[in-house]
Amino acid sequence: MMTNALLQAWTGSLGGLPPFQQATPAALEDAMREAIAAKRAEVLAIATNPDAASFANTVEALERSGAALRRVNALFRLMGAANSVGEMPAVTQRVTPLLAGLDNEILFDQRLFARIAAVHQQRDGLNPVARRLTEVTHGRFLRAGVGLPAAEQRRLAELNARIDTLAAQYNQNLIADAGSQHVWIESESELEGLPAPLVAAAKALAAQKGRPEAWVIQNARAVVWPLLTHGRDRGLRERVWRMWNGRGDHAGPTDNKPVAAEILRLRGEKARLLGHSSFAHLAIAERMARRPETVMDLLMRSWRVVHAVALKQIEQYTAIARDEGLYEALQPWDRQFYAERLRRRDLGFDGEALRQHLSLDNVLAAMFDSASRTYGLQFAALPDAPRLHPSVRVYEVRREDGEPQGVLYFDLFNRPGKMHGSYQAEYRTAELDEQGQRVLPISAVHSSFEAVPGPNGEILLPFEYANVFFHEFGHSLHMLLSRAPYPSLGSVGVPWDFVEVPALLNERWLLDRGTLACFARHAETGAPVPEALIDQLQRSLRYDRVFSLNLDYLAPAIMDLRMHLLADGEPGRQLDVAALEAQVLRELDMPPAWDTIMRVTNNFHSFPGGYAAGVYGYLWADVMAADAAEAFLESPGGFNDRETGRRWDEALLGAAWTLEPDEAWQRFRGRAVDPAALLRRFGL
Repeated sequence: MMTNALLQAWTGSLGGLPPFQQATPAALEDAMREAIAAKRAEVLAIATNPDAASFANTVEALERSGAALRRVNALFRLMGAANSVGEMPAVTQRVTPLLAGLDNEILFDQRLFARIAAVHQQRDGLNPVARRLTEVTHGRFLRAGVGLPAAEQRRLAELNARIDTLAAQYNQNLIADAGSQHVWIESESELEGLPAPLVAAAKALAAQKGRPEAWVIQNARAVVWPLLTHGRDRGLRERVWRMWNGRGDHAGPTDNKPVAAEILRLRGEKARLLGHSSFAHLAIAERMARRPETVMDLLMRSWRVVHAVALKQIEQYTAIARDEGLYEALQPWDRQFYAERLRRRDLGFDGEALRQHLSLDNVLAAMFDSASRTYGLQFAALPDAPRLHPSVRVYEVRREDGEPQGVLYFDLFNRPGKMHGSYQAEYRTAELDEQGQRVLPISAVHSSFEAVPGPNGEILLPFEYANVFFHEFGHSLHMLLSRAPYPSLGSVGVPWDFVEVPALLNERWLLDRGTLACFARHAETGAPVPEALIDQLQRSLRYDRVFSLNLDYLAPAIMDLRMHLLADGEPGRQLDVAALEAQVLRELDMPPAWDTIMRVTNNFHSFPGGYAAGVYGYLWADVMAADAAEAFLESPGGFNDRETGRRWDEALLGAAWTLEPDEAWQRFRGRAVDPAALLRRFGL
């Protein structure tokens, strides 16, 4: 019997909520070790079952095994990403290899696979969902290397464990850099142009650090980007940009260059063991794109179109700089500043004016209203729900008929030990239990936004963050609406070049004029956002384009594919990742003024994240999202058209991975994806 409290079923209403306060590093480590042992025993019983293999006693039994481990692992992953303080980084390093070891044991178990193969041979006699789960499970074992000789399986297990450990180290290095690196400001004159809340936050942080006479900028995107956009002091912009750009790229214990190089080398060896010519071929084979050549063709075609447009934009920025007395060539720390100057001068758009209309409360209300009108969902705050930090907001989600649909957490603000960036996490996956009752999913939107409350306590969002929160809410809808009866068929299981489609599409609801007119209200006066400001926003977004049609995204996406094509397991191959990155940027003729949104030393997606050889997925998904948006725009109700929302939910959101995305798309659109949809949106 498992005695650790973290291993017990979560109690209370809505299927129970996570016991955050019990999740200390020591308790988590003990619980993880006990849960791993329990799942190992459960799987052993399945593998050695003397009865003939059937769907119920083999495939379904394996799918349902490890329930306690799923619960505690959700907390383990959460604490490692959102509360990595004290002993938690060390616990992460110790426990991560144990998880990889368990996965290897299961996926290499010949007795277990023989039973799965026996069910797979008889799959035509199963119902569609059982057949789908059997095919997915069988394929997972094959891709993992179950057919390899024993010696190669042992080496593959070693590779998997080491890669997971290195990925965790890469992430912990970035968390450490974010918490330890700062730029100090001694003169108030350097602050010219910065938004007042940013200046106040910099002053407050300096006081906390014992220097109330100064200001300090921490290494967090929510602070760095507004400074690069609005700060008039070029020297300060350069110092802050260099700090931001250098995360993970410096000698010492948090240097990610050797970590990234070793991950790539080991991924290459893994790919070769599994019969693929590179890790890129291994990863993309199970995605919609199927072949790296298809991906590279899409990336390079997009690069050529966007590169020409970007050069013209730089000419425009340079002209403004000349008018204002800067005659040097523009550098990466100049681009966002002069892009903002152009938006104001030529497009009439004032991002700071719009920010005054985007309070967090109103942005959340707009999200919920859009989901209510399009999908029939209702959201109610749960002020007494357990949470990791007092700033976290929790909501119950129901259908219009009152049927519970799930629980939604918003953990949006930066704090020590929290991973940089914005992402969606799943604390519990939707499924049907053994009695056929739906297990309510728990989805969470995480971010590291630097909140600075205004005079009345309101938190104002730059449009970029309002857009990011709508994006992550799209992921949450994908999780919350899932009707998949098994976790392996849930929304997290879909191919990684499709997983971003619901999120990218959901960004479009923020741009709906009706939504903005209703919810974008001035923080002090309550006045609705002026129509002229909405027009200016639309012009600005058409000029700037989505991030997948910009060089700062396309360059790291190409780099991600290039380095994983070189991860080929060739004996003796050593990759100098920084040199490779510089070479790729030279070959692409990357303009000096245009930096990348992710460098090889701080690219969470390529290394600890799930996007290895898959950063291209945002562009791939943006094409599909643009096509899906046209379906809504062609409908009588536009983006809030209930019938189109029902079809999108029925075919894609709710279906999750019970269908292949190509088949699901055909059901929604009645045809294949139109590859021109994204370029058409921006007149390219």
